[in-house]
Amino acid sequence: MKIFSQLDLIAAHKWRRATFTTYSFSASFTEAVLVEALLRQGVSDITILTDPLGYRMALKERGAVRIGREYAVHPVAARAGCFHPKLMVLEADDATHATVGSGNLTFGGWSANLECLVHVHANGMALAMGDLGKFFTALATAQTCEHDARALCGELGARLSASAAAGRDEGSVRVLSSMETPIAEQLASAAKALGGARSLTIASPYWDAAAIDKLADALGVGGVEAHVPRTRVPAPKDMDWPRRSAIVRPVELNNLVGQDEAKRGLHAKIIEIGCVDGRLIMSGSANATSAGLLYGGAGVRNVELCTLRVDRRVGHRWKFTAVKAPPKQAVCLEEDGDSATDTGILVAAHTDGGIYGRILTRWRAEQAAVTMELNRRPIDLGTVAINDGHFSIPMEELDQQAELSLEGRIQLRLVSGEDVAEGFVIAPDFGAIKSRAGKALPSMLAVMRGMQTPEHVLALMEFVRTNPHILNIEPVIATRGTGSQQERPDPLVDAARVGTGQRGGGEDRGGSGDSGSGDAGKEERAWRQFVARFLRSMATATPAAEDDEDEADRSERARRQRAADAADKLSLRLPELFQKLAAQVDNDVKLMNVARIIRFICVTTEDPATESLLSRILRLAEDIELGGDARDMMAWCIAYLAAGGSEFDAAKARGRMLKLGIDPDRSPDYQLALPGLVDFMAPGTDALDTLKAIQAARTIYDDVRALEAALEAGQFPGSLTALPLHEIWPQLLDQCQREAGKRRIQFVDHPVKAYRRCNIAIPDEEANRLRSTGLCEARCHGFILTRNP
Repeated sequence: MKIFSQLDLIAAHKWRRATFTTYSFSASFTEAVLVEALLRQGVSDITILTDPLGYRMALKERGAVRIGREYAVHPVAARAGCFHPKLMVLEADDATHATVGSGNLTFGGWSANLECLVHVHANGMALAMGDLGKFFTALATAQTCEHDARALCGELGARLSASAAAGRDEGSVRVLSSMETPIAEQLASAAKALGGARSLTIASPYWDAAAIDKLADALGVGGVEAHVPRTRVPAPKDMDWPRRSAIVRPVELNNLVGQDEAKRGLHAKIIEIGCVDGRLIMSGSANATSAGLLYGGAGVRNVELCTLRVDRRVGHRWKFTAVKAPPKQAVCLEEDGDSATDTGILVAAHTDGGIYGRILTRWRAEQAAVTMELNRRPIDLGTVAINDGHFSIPMEELDQQAELSLEGRIQLRLVSGEDVAEGFVIAPDFGAIKSRAGKALPSMLAVMRGMQTPEHVLALMEFVRTNPHILNIEPVIATRGTGSQQERPDPLVDAARVGTGQRGGGEDRGGSGDSGSGDAGKEERAWRQFVARFLRSMATATPAAEDDEDEADRSERARRQRAADAADKLSLRLPELFQKLAAQVDNDVKLMNVARIIRFICVTTEDPATESLLSRILRLAEDIELGGDARDMMAWCIAYLAAGGSEFDAAKARGRMLKLGIDPDRSPDYQLALPGLVDFMAPGTDALDTLKAIQAARTIYDDVRALEAALEAGQFPGSLTALPLHEIWPQLLDQCQREAGKRRIQFVDHPVKAYRRCNIAIPDEEANRLRSTGLCEARCHGFILTRNP
């Protein structure tokens, strides 16, 4: 028997997406083996479609913590049976491969059991790849299945069909699905095309005598060879072998009883049909049961998926040996059942507006009590309204769970009387975000939770240094307006990106996100929203609290030593980082983000260079045009520097604001305050008191504007406080008291280097005086006064 490893296929290429279908589902096994293997290959989009049975299995596995973050799980409820296909689809930009088999996403399905699978690709199996595309396209619109992955299935179906169209076919492999017609009918049709059936041989873990008889009758054969495995998996009662069929003969198939195969429980489902012009070999998910073979299309029970290989060599058949029928199993298992009394299931996604979800199974109540389990910690969220199965939990109910969309597993439980529904909460774009953040992600998450260490800060310095593009991403900050302009907390993903984004009706809101030609744009938007939240966290992060050191704890001493070493490296590398970031600043968004980053490093590490760096940020602000938010942030920075200086000079700080076009008499937005700086630079100082002092101060520039306004009105101001202290005030006063046409006074917005009337350069001494004091005497040209620094 040819051995094929799906893990080898995963490791053979740099894939971009991976999609699985399964009946049973072991989340712990999947995370430890498959997810790890896929992440190593750079896969950022992992989706699993599972039967409700598998979904409930995962809900009980508390050790599985990556669900909803590093991969998405969508339950698919077949209304009259179960969702039973076992499929893997791997996609890259330059290749698409799939495996169709009998093994579930469990340890048994991928290791312990004896399974059978077929490797499908477009290089010779284009028709089979096209069949897979049709399967997902049908699943996207199937009324016989209830699920919230319709958009995902439709997009995947289109991509598989496109891959098939670009491939070639050798005419030997097709894929059969019960979504179209019953598997038995498709087998009968294929056998007729090959000259008609002559023999039927079956290996299956579960059997139904009536199904075997009907399949044989449809094929027109009088007997069936039924394989007797030496090691069996537990089967439902009376379904371990077709004893009640009069046409069955027990045999051992030689390829299934080798040294290794004999030790493994048979879970493979394989059918060979000998025909006049060759033979057909079918393998996949369909057991030799009525649910697996006899129902399909509008009357589908189990959703099944199998490959059909056409071998046109006449006379070739499996080799087998006649044996006795097996004894009845003592241990039985309900494989294909789904108890109606089981807990209901729900699906939910966390978006920037909250959690939106839908109950897929039967639900009667109009409201339910909600419990959210976050990393095994139960949180009571009160009561939620249920409208036609849909519900929403607004973000304000979750505002204490800042890490909710980013780490660990999140489960919801809805209860109303006897009605209970459970399900996972997914963050659709986490995979793409993790891929972009790389090794810096743990440190970024630590900042968002306010739990950063010096090692985290050091790692983030390197991330910022090598990813300067983040400076151009604007964080979501509460605006001064109301209504739609209010802050939207935790913008990990946008609601419009989860399916249709609608909150009502039956539209799909649970897709896994990236697909089709819009992938790059969707991933970029998700990444920018994540970085926006990260930058906002940097603007508010505080130093992590330190416990009293236990001198006897060696590991604690080692941790503190690592932190001290990281702090030393921070001080050494910060000047270089600032230089690199400063070189990028050409707009006010980048300026503000540099301020946030430098503020984060300085406050969380108490860097002694804080005052110097803040001054340099203000010098950068002099060379760019500032918007309202940037002016507010720089106003706070000026206040911090004024409060932290050795000699407080409110007038000088006011002049600095005027130089940047900041209205010093307007209170800056507190959302842009870069908190923590004043506490470090001037302990015990209130920044608001400093701003009030700056607002109360008068500068020469204030007096110049007041003087100009009064002279234009034919008056003389009586409240000048700064100009009368200037050394040339007496001469200027004399000019002010002259008639309007005889005054020799020029008012300019900012210091100039030449006389306006003749364009002759101002002598250096007077130009320096104008620049430093706001006015100078131009001798033959009179006096020059500046309205702003």
